Amino acid sequence: MHRPNPRQPGSGFAVRSKGFPLMTALRTRSLLAGLALVLAGSSSAFAVDGQAFADRLKAVLGEQNTTLSYSGVATDDDNVTLKGVQLTAKGEAAQPVALGDLHFETVTGSTPDGWRVGRLQVADVDQTEEETRVTLSGVQVEGIQIKGTNDKSASLSPLYFERAQMSGATMERAGKTLASIENGRIENLQAGNGGYRSNFGVGRFLFDATATAEGNETPPLVALGYPQLTGDLTGSGAWDPQTGALSLDPLQLEVDNAGALSFSYTITGYTPSFIQSLAQLSKQMQASPQASDGAGMAVIGLISQLYLRSAELSFTDRSLTNKLLDYYAKENNTTRPQLVDQLVGGLPLALAYLQNPTFQAQVTDAVRSFLQNPRSIAISIAPPSPVPATQILGAAMGAPQTLPQILNLSVRSGN
Repeated sequence: MHRPNPRQPGSGFAVRSKGFPLMTALRTRSLLAGLALVLAGSSSAFAVDGQAFADRLKAVLGEQNTTLSYSGVATDDDNVTLKGVQLTAKGEAAQPVALGDLHFETVTGSTPDGWRVGRLQVADVDQTEEETRVTLSGVQVEGIQIKGTNDKSASLSPLYFERAQMSGATMERAGKTLASIENGRIENLQAGNGGYRSNFGVGRFLFDATATAEGNETPPLVALGYPQLTGDLTGSGAWDPQTGALSLDPLQLEVDNAGALSFSYTITGYTPSFIQSLAQLSKQMQASPQASDGAGMAVIGLISQLYLRSAELSFTDRSLTNKLLDYYAKENNTTRPQLVDQLVGGLPLALAYLQNPTFQAQVTDAVRSFLQNPRSIAISIAPPSPVPATQILGAAMGAPQTLPQILNLSVRSGN
């Protein structure tokens, strides 16, 4: 039997071997074309609903007493751009703040289930109105979460983000820098118990008092010896939903060569159920402002759930107190020791309403010691157990002389 030789050009085997790559090429092209159509269709099908995202963001900000407006919404796959954005805080005197276009990157989710945003970039702002120019640069927010409508759990806010930063902001008047901020930041960390911890700060701030001068008048800060104020701000806070503990520990404001102010507090009772009740009451009051009597009783009921655990306000002097005493002694044509005596002598009268001679003496001694040798002074509240907010209000209105004992209130000088 004769078999065709695959090496002979005229054999049938040779014809089939030539046709095989041709058919393969045609099938491959068809496959690629179909795949392209599928990919194109899937890209369109899985593109984020930019308008739904914008609507939800607007609703959530509205709940936070902030109005969001924009001129348009553009969507590119999972990126959303809100054009011509303006934010307006609640209040008759509030003016809209123009932010230009906001670019939300890697947007996923839905309104019922909640939205997530990988990063928000804010276009740099440079606005001038009359002689005042305002600039804002390097603003971005990462790890944004917007609570879904199906989520009925209570949280500190329906809007959460992991971190935010701002490179700088300035305000100029007549071509001279009036105030500036550098390296603003906020970092939020979710705790295992469902709570949060936040760290925030401003790397550097500046206020130029000379830029506020009008005519030949010397601004008070310049007269005190502070033509410019510079410094930084840091703080941290936390919330524990299980105990309802809400704390600021601490907020510290440092003004170079002037002084440092520190404030901290802890309250308890700020639980998820309290937050839900507060949100419901807020909605009721907005819907029916005339029902103020019932709302007032409801507010008192909510306040009764809060307790004050501790608080402290302290000031560490760097030069401010001495300069203030010298300045006002000169303004009143008196000596510094005489001014200190006048200030200390007026304290018993100012504190007479407390009807608590022991506390009056403590405050008077602490203030006298601080003014005579300024170092530091602190006001502290440290009760042995948390004090109900309603008890504090009741004592303030009916028996103010008991407040120092109820709160374990003390005033002390660092001398």
